[in-house]
Amino acid sequence: MEKRLSADKAPDQEPVSYLSTTTLVLVGGFSLFWACFFAMLMRNAFLDADIERLAYHLVLRIAFFIGFGAAAAWLARTADGVTGRRTKRVMGVLVVVFAVIASASPAMYVALGQPLPAVFDIAVWAVSGVGLCCLLFLWLPVVARLDEAAAARSMALSAGCGGLIYLIVNLLPSLYGTGFLSLCALASLGVLYVVVAESRRSESEGEEGERGEVPIEGIPYATSKRNAGLSWSFGVIYVVYGIVFGLGAGSITQIAGGTLLFAGIAAFILIGGAAAWAFMRRFADRMRQIDVLRMLFPFLVVSLVTMALFTGPVYALSNLLLLASYVFLVAVSVAFEVQTARSRGASPLYVVGMSQSALSGGMAVGFGLGLLPSATGALDYGVLSAVALALVVLLAAFITFAPTREPVVEEQSEPESEEPHEGHWKARCAAVARDAGLSVRETEVFFLLAKGRGIEHIQNKLCISGHTVKTHTYNIYRKMGIGSREELLDAIEAATPDEATHTEKRA
Repeated sequence: MEKRLSADKAPDQEPVSYLSTTTLVLVGGFSLFWACFFAMLMRNAFLDADIERLAYHLVLRIAFFIGFGAAAAWLARTADGVTGRRTKRVMGVLVVVFAVIASASPAMYVALGQPLPAVFDIAVWAVSGVGLCCLLFLWLPVVARLDEAAAARSMALSAGCGGLIYLIVNLLPSLYGTGFLSLCALASLGVLYVVVAESRRSESEGEEGERGEVPIEGIPYATSKRNAGLSWSFGVIYVVYGIVFGLGAGSITQIAGGTLLFAGIAAFILIGGAAAWAFMRRFADRMRQIDVLRMLFPFLVVSLVTMALFTGPVYALSNLLLLASYVFLVAVSVAFEVQTARSRGASPLYVVGMSQSALSGGMAVGFGLGLLPSATGALDYGVLSAVALALVVLLAAFITFAPTREPVVEEQSEPESEEPHEGHWKARCAAVARDAGLSVRETEVFFLLAKGRGIEHIQNKLCISGHTVKTHTYNIYRKMGIGSREELLDAIEAATPDEATHTEKRA
């Protein structure tokens, strides 16, 4: 156990580097997605030209999130748990439609000199939500090829970069801003197609390079639904969070626009992304998604209390803190959900789709609550903030006692003819895994490696890609300080009976 993996000595399979090409490509493509998403989410300098009609712009964002959530729910229910080529073509067309709408709709408003028909605008924004959701899910296979920590760091970094692009777009003149927004969506789609083309070229040449798209495993919808075990509490939690975040984004939309506001938005997006980066760097493989949701409670409470009690700059900062919390949640949750899907034998498309549909539904409701002050005149944003705070308090109790299902490591059934020492061997493996600080997923791979299983068997057993198996193998070897399968077996044999007995008692 004292040996260390030298720089020139690799394990049985060459590890895949997740901090170079794949990560950079993902960050670049997702930055452009985030820039478009933030522009549709809240106040901007070009789509909200007629901002004095606040209620109208909130209605448009309700339509956007209805379209976004409906597309996520549709993709989550894909029969085979994976999008085929025909579906991907349709999704690509919808992304192009979003790009056309982003530039053509404001241009028509300027050319006509008057607002477009409300029905037309609502339909356009709903279609825009569908198109942008398709762009997110077209990138999902690239996210799914990374491990939990790398995926979260990539999402966090891309969100921060997207916030900066959002700021640049809003500082441009109106027509240039809309044109640049359209180019962001098209460029993101173009980068993705380059990644896919490189992947196919590598496969045709028999290469195992680090680039390219690793397809999501095709797991039928019924199997994913059964294995994922997403309880009704899962949807309720995300809907309530969406309501709070939607109310905050709607409040930002009513604040007078300007360079200071857009700079503040970009700054808090960066804060949310940096928090997600720091969190996953320290707590990856140590915390559950439910723990992340609980961590956000203090920030939500502080934001909502100050929103209810104060106005002016404090009110604006409270809304921006909600925005940072939203960025943090999305960046971390996608990484957790992909890993959860793999550990439970479900399709990442299903798990991410269900969470995004629930969160988008809540966002639509949150924007709807923002309509009440202007529609009825009986409420103001302070009252709505108090209502949202009450929801968070109820959610705190709900999330504490509601049933949730955690990933369960399936034990392989042993034949009745198992020799007496086999149980002791498994206890030794558990002791070594504990002492090396292996994560739950790494422990699963470690047990199979200890049984002499190969890469293909492990990826089929755990429903993960070969690249992911190699990465876990590399991390196991690094944490154990070894460089080969033989040294792994030596480490297991060197585990003392006391360690194994202690592990059995703890279990």
